[in-house]
Formats: sequence, structure tokens, C-alpha cells
Amino acid sequence: MSAEPLGHSGPVDRPRTVGAIRRELPPELGERFQAALDDAAPEDLFGLVAQWAAVAQTAADAGADAAARAVRSGTADTYEIGDVFPALAGML
Repeated sequence: MSAEPLGHSGPVDRPRTVGAIRRELPPELGERFQAALDDAAPEDLFGLVAQWAAVAQTAADAGADAAARAVRSGTADTYEIGDVFPALAGML
């Protein structure tokens, strides 16, 4: 098993409200977000907002497309899980 190390130096900056998501989404996704909200059952809203927050976060990340292409093509850098989580090295 391998995993990619955390390449950032701080907390993940994800929009936390419907308004913040709406402001961060590219215009072409705004209508899809609104339609998803309009069609969602109340019990599904929490998960829906979390999913769209991830979409908005990724859309704002300039390197996200390149990273996704690298993962899909199998060319992304990978590391042994024991190197990323030393405590697990002896368990594998």
C-alpha cells in the first residue's frame, strides 16, 4: 500500500456556508449547485453542502487538474505508507 504525503502546511481551506460555496464556484457550476440544493431532501443537505464545498475547494486550486491527471495516468508521486505514517511501518 502507498499513500501520497501531505503537501500543504496548514489547514484545508474549504468554504463552510452555502454563500461561500456559491462565491467560490466557477459560474458554470453555480446553476448545478442551486439545482442540487433545490432538489435535496432536508436530511441530505448536510452531505450535499459538504460535497459541493469540496468541489468549490478543488475548483479554486490551480494545481487540482494536474494532480487529478497524474493520479488517473498513474504518474503521481507515491510513497510507502510506513514512510508517511512511521507508526504503521511495523504493522504492515
